[in-house]
Amino acid sequence: MRRISVCALLGALAVFALSALAAGCAGRQDRADAEAEAVPLTAVLGSGLDAVERIEIRYGDGHVLVVTDPETVREFVVRVKAITVRRSDIQSAGYLYNMDLAEGERTHRVGDRYTRLDDRTYETVEDEASRELDLFMLRFGRERIPDLLPGIMPEVVPATGT
Repeated sequence: MRRISVCALLGALAVFALSALAAGCAGRQDRADAEAEAVPLTAVLGSGLDAVERIEIRYGDGHVLVVTDPETVREFVVRVKAITVRRSDIQSAGYLYNMDLAEGERTHRVGDRYTRLDDRTYETVEDEASRELDLFMLRFGRERIPDLLPGIMPEVVPATGT
């Protein structure tokens, strides 16, 4: 009888210890999820992007386009303002495109999938706004450079870049 009590007590202690560990891990995960909440890209950049005058786009295949026409710049900015991001520890190896948004003396570099600011990486939230921007960027580029990113179809732009 004594053996059963000791085994029951040890079993209960093991269950309690595992429960405490699981609760601690869940708390850490909740904090990590809170840090990874989606926020507007403009909040991360610290700018409403209302004064962007020039955009330099670098596509993943090496092509570069510069946009200075005010109306076209506004078309880009409207789409970029709709993007949301979250903190990420992932480092990007490739990209479909990245762009430098020149706003007076400041330049904001934004990537299709990852944006790096102040030693922090932000991952673009995959949603309708990010897919729309990706498609817009690809179509805009191909209107000017027909052989741009030849392996990428406009209807199936990968959310993870190339």
